[in-house]
Amino acid sequence: MTDLAPTPLTVPPTRAGRSRRYFLGLLLLALLAGLGAGGWKLWTQLRSTTETLEAEDALIRRLSYQMRELEAQTDSLARRQDDADSSSRRNGLQIAALQNQQEASQLALARIDETLRGGRARFQLAAVEELLLLANDRIRLARDAAGAIQALELADARLAGLSDPRLTGVREALAQERLALLAAPRVDLAGAALSLASLIDRVPQLPLRARAPDHFEPRADSREDQSHLPADAEWPARVWAGMKSALASVFRIQRETRPVDRLLPPAQEALVTQLLLIKLEGARLALLRGEPAAFRDLVEGARAWLADYYKPDDPVVLAVDSELERLRGLELAPRLPEPTKSLERLRAVLRSAP
Repeated sequence: MTDLAPTPLTVPPTRAGRSRRYFLGLLLLALLAGLGAGGWKLWTQLRSTTETLEAEDALIRRLSYQMRELEAQTDSLARRQDDADSSSRRNGLQIAALQNQQEASQLALARIDETLRGGRARFQLAAVEELLLLANDRIRLARDAAGAIQALELADARLAGLSDPRLTGVREALAQERLALLAAPRVDLAGAALSLASLIDRVPQLPLRARAPDHFEPRADSREDQSHLPADAEWPARVWAGMKSALASVFRIQRETRPVDRLLPPAQEALVTQLLLIKLEGARLALLRGEPAAFRDLVEGARAWLADYYKPDDPVVLAVDSELERLRGLELAPRLPEPTKSLERLRAVLRSAP
């Protein structure tokens, strides 16, 4: 037997059911649209995030590469720093060695300089000793006070340049000796030589004692004898009176109580003048050469020659004789102090020097 299924009754949808279906459909569409929009937004964000992640990954890779390069550079710099430290240590050692060599060189130079200074000082002292010996020679041999003073001044200047306190005593003695020489009496040799030159110029004009007169005058008494004849005198008396007058004007006989001066011929007169000139020239030469004994002998000889052959009462002769007497009294060789004390002290310093 066949079961018959009941046939459902088809109920026509109502209006409210259709509205619900529309609402649900719209809701479903809105939901699907929201899901699509959310999926699109999510996909967009995902894509952006993926691109960002890719960019960040690329940046990370680039940064990693840069980091590796920086690490390599750091390692290189570290190796360079190590090399620089090694070089610095080596340079420091070399600088220290150079400083030690420099100090050793400075010490050696100081020793050499000290040795050279000692040698220069000794050489300077030897030169000062030579100057002091020269000053003594100028005093003893030439009696040259001015030259000795100049030598002492040069010696004192050299000692002042050494700045050695050991030389104070030597310089003190030099100052004393220099003052003593400055205070010594000075002889005006130039003035005396000029006086002798003036006397030499006057010698040719000096009148000789026995020079013959240029002309003769007849005696007045012979004319008087002839005028005393009487007018009526005979011719023999007149002849005798004329002869007597003529002979009286040529010859004169009288008695002399003093030595008679002998007349000199012109050649001998010139010789007398030349000999006096020679004596005066010799006196001037002895004066300039500093020979007092020879000077006095020649001046005395000139005075004696003047007294023997020239008129003693002539004013010019008297003036020449007076000047020669003055020159003879000059002290040509006054005693001069010898600078020996400074030389002794200097030699004592040289003996005590190392």
